[in-house]
Amino acid sequence: MGVLVIGSIHADFYVKTWKFPSPGETVKGSSFFVLTGGKGANQAVGCARLGVPSYLVSAVGGDDLGRMVLRDVQSKGVDVSYVHVDPGTHTGVAFIVLNESTGENLIVVAPGADDSLRPEHVERALTDLQGRVRVLLTQLEVPLDTVYYALRRCKELGLTTILNPAPARKLDLGILEYVDFLTPNRVEATQLSGVDATSFEGALRAAERLTELGPRVVVLTLGSDGALLVTRGSAKHVPAFRVRVVDTVGAGDAFNAGLAVAIYEGMDIERAVLFANAVAALKITRVGAQSVPDRREVEEFLASRGELREL
Repeated sequence: MGVLVIGSIHADFYVKTWKFPSPGETVKGSSFFVLTGGKGANQAVGCARLGVPSYLVSAVGGDDLGRMVLRDVQSKGVDVSYVHVDPGTHTGVAFIVLNESTGENLIVVAPGADDSLRPEHVERALTDLQGRVRVLLTQLEVPLDTVYYALRRCKELGLTTILNPAPARKLDLGILEYVDFLTPNRVEATQLSGVDATSFEGALRAAERLTELGPRVVVLTLGSDGALLVTRGSAKHVPAFRVRVVDTVGAGDAFNAGLAVAIYEGMDIERAVLFANAVAALKITRVGAQSVPDRREVEEFLASRGELREL
């Protein structure tokens, strides 16, 4: 049994610098490197690193980048049998400027093959994996009709569904009926709910509004402030762990992978969010969207923070 992840896979081109450029300004970078990214791949790798079988449904172009990222994700324990290869386009890429002084980033994405992922690719995977997966984790870097199909079909098949509505896009809110766990950040929660989630009180109101639209649970991520866990009739703030920030790229993906694994393993939802917070905290202490900790690291981290009793 495992987690089915439907989403993007990219090549991430990093440049590290000590300050972001202003419009028209050129700044000198300190280093350059290429890593595998994309929300789908990041979350699939995260699940595999945390010890749960992970199946990725995605798309790459028929190019060297596509072959490179597939080899890399497979080497990290992800089953890539259901990644579609579209020879008519390029593999998705992201250009990331990483500010070494703050850990913040600027990102531009050229989706390429992301747009080639269709409902039939999802159905092929579900047909083959029926009875072998029990949690769906998906995001919004691939076509919305593919995401909608996956959520409806997986609910029909009895899977627990997690939608990470990132990056922020306008959705048919009716699809939220098929979502068990919704995991927006402040920006995404504001767009989906129509309630300004900038403040803590606003975030709470936005999450409460979203629970009225269908999801059983809303986990609204607050960055360094942790997460809000909201169900119909209850709300709890789960604080973040304080760590030295090196690279925030992929922090949300690490959180979602941790949450999916915890749900897969049957943790109660408060403990699941605590676990996800720990995964995200460890991820931001190292460079790369897929630099997700393994299970031993997470358990040792929680024990060092006096939280092992919670798991």
